[in-house]
Amino acid sequence: MPTPLPPNPFPPSAFHAAYQRCLALEAEAPHLEVLRACPAPIVCARILGHLLRLAPAGNGQGQLQREIATAVDNVELIKLAGDYLHHFIRAFKRSSGPTPQPSEHPSRPSFEDARQYSLALMNESTLDHRTARAAAKRRDNNCCMLTGDRDYQDGGDVWVDCAHIIPESTNRNIREEGKKQSHSASVWTILSMFADINILEELAGNRIHRLENIMSMERGCHTAFDELALWLKPVEVRSLDTYRTHASRPGVKEKRNIPDIVTFSTTTGFRLPNPTYLALHALCCEVAWMSGAAEYIMDIERRMDQTRVLAEDGSTADILSSALALVSTY
Repeated sequence: MPTPLPPNPFPPSAFHAAYQRCLALEAEAPHLEVLRACPAPIVCARILGHLLRLAPAGNGQGQLQREIATAVDNVELIKLAGDYLHHFIRAFKRSSGPTPQPSEHPSRPSFEDARQYSLALMNESTLDHRTARAAAKRRDNNCCMLTGDRDYQDGGDVWVDCAHIIPESTNRNIREEGKKQSHSASVWTILSMFADINILEELAGNRIHRLENIMSMERGCHTAFDELALWLKPVEVRSLDTYRTHASRPGVKEKRNIPDIVTFSTTTGFRLPNPTYLALHALCCEVAWMSGAAEYIMDIERRMDQTRVLAEDGSTADILSSALALVSTY
């Protein structure tokens, strides 16, 4: 649920001053105009404020602070929030179709099977969705990494999908020219900022299918994860691969039998999900729900589904404008 910005958490500093601007924008929001292709000013204020306080200390947080500080007025702050909505939050929110199923019934991994998958993973230029899915299912013993439920094709009673942490579509337009390529470059720039690593170098092209970016998930978990309704944060007092699960609302985890704590492990030697990628997804989810950006996106999608013909009096033009901003770069 949308959450008002808390009192300034920063000591006197440039970060304190930047956060004060977010608080001021939130206070003035009811009296400000809603800009084209941007959410309401109060949502914009909360996108910037929650992102500033939740972002890990480092280059990303510092860059956001400087962008807030150099914005000349509230209009520029609202546009800045719109940029982070479209190039960060929207980049993670996907409604992907069913994962393609292998043509063969998966058998239990033998040494030779594992060796062949290892060779494919070593030559990352040959990676694709199908290879990644098959390798991930072997790594995860054909089970959902969150619930432990076994895949239907391996004798279980659920369908287990291949879920990308950083969405596969992030690379879709990177080789194109114009607006779509510019959007992809902006997405990768923001992801690299908050990751403090060159994430484009790690995941560009076919490398988006690296096992470190893949999780085996029961289909309901996969949908919740892609819709930003489910995320994971590390449990620091435990092992490296132990996480606490979080959800956007009560019932999301209970309905799918997702435990509060999950620990990833494998006997294959294949790499487990990268904590940095999961941290980026978690940051996006928390800012999306605390700011109201998630509801903003869902409302546009819902209204577009319900609006078959635009009203002649122009009353639905705002829906079209917002929708075009959301989908034109994907």
